[in-house]
Amino acid sequence: MKRFVTFLFVGILVLSGLGAVALQDENTKVETKSINFSHPIVNERNEFVKISMPKTNSFLMRQNKPLLPSYIETFTYQIGTIINSVSCIPNDIQQQKISKYIMPTPEAVSGGHIINKDNKQVTTIDYGKDPYPNTWYTYDVGRGRYNNEPCVIVKLHILPIQYNPAEGIIKWSNKMDIIIEYNEPKEPTIFNDNYDLVVIGPSEYSNELAPLITHKIDEMGVATIFVSLTDIYNGVHFPAQGRDNQEKIKYFIKDAIENWGASYVLLVGGSDKLPVRETHVKNGDDEEIFVSDLYYADIYNETDDFCSWDSNENDVFGEYNWGTSHNYDEVDLYPDVYFGRLACVNGGEVTTSVNKIITYETNKAYTKNWFNDLVVIGGDHAPGDSCAVPEEEFVNEKVMDVMGGFVPDKVWDSNGRLTGLLPTGVMEINSAINAGCGFIDFAGHGATNVWATHAYEDDETWIPTPSGYYFNTKVKGLSNGDELPIVIIGACSTLKFNIDPDCFGWSFILNNNGGGIAVCGASGLDWFYLGEFVTEKGFEKICIDAFEAFYDDGAMTFGEMWSGAVSDYIYPGMDALDHKTVEEFQSFGDPSLKIRGDSQAPNKPMKPSGPANGKVGTEYTFTTSTTDPEVDKVYYLFDWGDGTSSGWKGPYDSGDTCVASNTWSTAGTYEIKAIAKDTNGVISDWSEPLGITITKNRAVNNPFINFLQQHPILFQLLQRLLKL
Repeated sequence: MKRFVTFLFVGILVLSGLGAVALQDENTKVETKSINFSHPIVNERNEFVKISMPKTNSFLMRQNKPLLPSYIETFTYQIGTIINSVSCIPNDIQQQKISKYIMPTPEAVSGGHIINKDNKQVTTIDYGKDPYPNTWYTYDVGRGRYNNEPCVIVKLHILPIQYNPAEGIIKWSNKMDIIIEYNEPKEPTIFNDNYDLVVIGPSEYSNELAPLITHKIDEMGVATIFVSLTDIYNGVHFPAQGRDNQEKIKYFIKDAIENWGASYVLLVGGSDKLPVRETHVKNGDDEEIFVSDLYYADIYNETDDFCSWDSNENDVFGEYNWGTSHNYDEVDLYPDVYFGRLACVNGGEVTTSVNKIITYETNKAYTKNWFNDLVVIGGDHAPGDSCAVPEEEFVNEKVMDVMGGFVPDKVWDSNGRLTGLLPTGVMEINSAINAGCGFIDFAGHGATNVWATHAYEDDETWIPTPSGYYFNTKVKGLSNGDELPIVIIGACSTLKFNIDPDCFGWSFILNNNGGGIAVCGASGLDWFYLGEFVTEKGFEKICIDAFEAFYDDGAMTFGEMWSGAVSDYIYPGMDALDHKTVEEFQSFGDPSLKIRGDSQAPNKPMKPSGPANGKVGTEYTFTTSTTDPEVDKVYYLFDWGDGTSSGWKGPYDSGDTCVASNTWSTAGTYEIKAIAKDTNGVISDWSEPLGITITKNRAVNNPFINFLQQHPILFQLLQRLLKL
């Protein structure tokens, strides 16, 4: 009877639209939320139909299963909260007959694997007879950091469409009601605030790290402490515990969180200097054992207990379908600290890394105009596949969409910049990076010391020219000085520092005359999906998630950017590909590195003012203005709609008008828009666009004029005579 009353009460809550309501126990609450969906859209695609659904934000992607839209929703609660139940009730269920099979999930592939170039045929499809999926939702509970706070995380994977292949029917719910019942802690968890950043490394690096500790404390206001591995192993600060050195370090980080309030952890040392944890995920025939530094950041499981990554206690870590017994370990995966590693193998590399961090933060790199430039580099990941999509450029375009206020420099196969004879593709990459930029997105293939890609639909040709590869030796020759980007690399094994201490990703930080300031990439073979779905799941998606963590979620530090990518990618019911993607997403750099100013963005600029019509080759002037909530000075950038921009102009006083001019070389209709940023580097939304139509000048057919144009010296003499 009690359960019935509770169910009835919850039903009333849903219908009334309330958010969080207390039940009889003052610490027990219910949170509700309704998600509304639109009618599915059915489009024919060759022998199949593709199902899309407005307002969904993900896909249910399983090999040899139908590709269906889905929706992921995240809830967070204070540490100590107990989640009693999670449900998701479908409402207004409708159905529709479809004439063809739903298209299957595209193939997932990795470097070195043979790509199936044939279209899947209806005759090879066997979805079985049972409805798919067999539930309307799945969920999981974890613990990690969201919005710079430790919290309990509830994620739901809502599946609003079900497909009955035997009957050729899709059912969908137009509305899903989420109900979460939870118990809040009687008292909030309070952490000490002794140290924000804990730097861990061998004692031999203490002198080289001393300037960084001083800089963090004195210049950045970040309470920082260096702790040597010897002190951890000997229990100097906290009693040492753990079966091996890796676990002793992880237990120390747990103690640092609980006793010092640590939010950031920086490990200093390559695999020979500071131990790594190898993990074991079997994805199809991929049985690669790879390093995962996420092990050191994922401290707790959903019940606030220590997450050992070895729940079956067989001393094999992070198992997913591993071995002949198909073992699985329970891993939480959500980072509990913002984490990074400097994979230094000697004191000289420590000094180089420390000097670059200090200079970057002292100069407030995020306030400089070059910081708002974005370099994207890519070609065709899987030539000859049935999708005929240049996956890497497609990924680059998604990154450009995410980083909407940044000026992109596209080094692509399709625009000829990766395939030229002079300048060569390598020269084009170097030129783009040496010009200075805040971020780089490499999308392609890789190995420990190299990045490369293919020309479109040409799996025999590797680019960039002239050799077909961009080696770490070229990275170490970059000369971009202090204009250092954060580099995101979507390619296999480019951060595999345990095998190659001089790996491609690390070479960006090793360069003492440029390179990069921080890097994220794969510590093993990465996996991706063919065609347009390359951005929906797999390693390229987590790279995009890193950019979203910065631009959309407002990450203030590099560690928040890395952690945000990992946390955003995680969803209920992840398969082996997902586990490997999350666990191999390695970060090189200082997690506390400040990459954004702490201020409010300027208001959206006014729609540009200027002419609506013009002629090719004629310069036209446009204006805009905005105000800043904190009365900071403001910079402006105009996008001329033809692939060019005005560059950043300013600074102007808040409210003052910015003037900029442009000349169009080609007839057409263009949209002009403007964006603003304050002196802290924080970017506004784009203005509303102003349309302008540019037409050709009417040709002049005058023999005398044509003669003078062909004889410019005579034309100059005539001008002088007329002036006389």
